[in-house]
Amino acid sequence: MDAVLDRLVRRVELVRTAVRHHAVDALPDDMDLADQLLWVHDFPHGFDDRALTKLRYLVDEGASAGVSLMLVADRRDADEYGPVLDPLWRSLLRLTPVPDDHLADPWVGPAWRYEPPLPPPGSGIVPEVLRRLAAVRRERGG
Repeated sequence: MDAVLDRLVRRVELVRTAVRHHAVDALPDDMDLADQLLWVHDFPHGFDDRALTKLRYLVDEGASAGVSLMLVADRRDADEYGPVLDPLWRSLLRLTPVPDDHLADPWVGPAWRYEPPLPPPGSGIVPEVLRRLAAVRRERGG
């Protein structure tokens, strides 16, 4: 994970600097300017203080350079970090997987009622997705 975070932090720093100085053409040839999404599952497990600092930087500055994050986390799992992660939690748009729960919006403040989109009655999409996921897991020995 450190290598991925290092690469994304470097990308954000270089892109932001290049844009600020109107020098995007000076970016390295191997610099991919396509928008990128870092998906972190089971956060904060496996993150040390350095990795948390990099992740926080990406949350704060990444969007301006085309780097977005999605954290799959339960805040209770981060209790061992104490208040260190509080600024991070406050800055995130939080989605809940529980119907009728609230969606916390840090930018405008109001709580929204969450209604998950469901497939139409009788649709075969959910069984099809589950079949495909199971096939991939079998192929990868999972």
